[in-house]
Amino acid sequence: MSSYPYRSEIMFLYDVFRCNPNGDPFENRPRQDPVTGRIEVTDVRLKRTVRDYILRFEHASDQDDGLDIFVRVADEKALTAERRYEELFGNLPEAKDIETAKRKLIERCIDVRMFGALVPITKKTAEEGGGIQLTGAVQFNPGVSLHRADVLQIDGTGGFASKEKARQKTFRREFIVPYALIGFYGVINENLAKESGLTEKDVGVLMKALWYGTLALHSRSKAFHHPRLLLRFDFKNESQCGYFLDKVELWHSLPDELHIRSPKDYTVNLQGIIEVLKKRLADLVRVECWIDSGLKVTPDLEKALKEEVVQDSQDRLVFRVL
Repeated sequence: MSSYPYRSEIMFLYDVFRCNPNGDPFENRPRQDPVTGRIEVTDVRLKRTVRDYILRFEHASDQDDGLDIFVRVADEKALTAERRYEELFGNLPEAKDIETAKRKLIERCIDVRMFGALVPITKKTAEEGGGIQLTGAVQFNPGVSLHRADVLQIDGTGGFASKEKARQKTFRREFIVPYALIGFYGVINENLAKESGLTEKDVGVLMKALWYGTLALHSRSKAFHHPRLLLRFDFKNESQCGYFLDKVELWHSLPDELHIRSPKDYTVNLQGIIEVLKKRLADLVRVECWIDSGLKVTPDLEKALKEEVVQDSQDRLVFRVL
């Protein structure tokens, strides 16, 4: 199967309600830019969402379906890349067999084709060196909220006492964000796709995993995430527009953007993205848009994409209202 042929740019917006979108490893406090007050989410969290969705809903537990996941959550033992490789294929390869091992990993694991992999090979001499190294064709910047947001501390009691004869339950502390509209920007590199084996079918799975994987987040701290807008622009000739999030504006009439609590409180202005796309029309091959019906957008996105971007060439636009 041929590799993915386009330089693609992705913008993904989702919102979070009274939860912790991505806690730090120390206090499990939501990550926040200390200067702008905007909430931050690592690309690792987004990739975990994609991997978990594929593992739960796409992978048929058949090693030949090409949809296995290489990077999984560790069990009770420390899960190294070498151990995971052994789980999949039995033994680590010798240094002389690295290319064969790389091909087996690419064929079996979709997250390797998307995001790459690094597997140090321990069965080697210092002179031989090497290991499996693949740079992913799909890369995302860390996500950031499109407005300032509060982080609230909530104190309470646990469900059980700390010891058998204790008179009261344990105390607990947690942090939540009342509301935030989070944005991610990503790029798919067609040259790296040749090396990692990424295909158009894989990118179709990626789009589904971003949208439906976000809806499927149901842990206590990650529930109440809702996808709002997913855009992908496919270009030829290595063309791309650049970071999209600084071209998006939130319009609202509240006294302060800290008061934003739902999509009803703002309108997303995408005119800046439309304008930069119009400068790349000669290289634009296709546009794919997934939009939630509850998101208010200006200008009318479907009309603007049809008339100003794909210019009424319907086969170049996929537009889904969900």
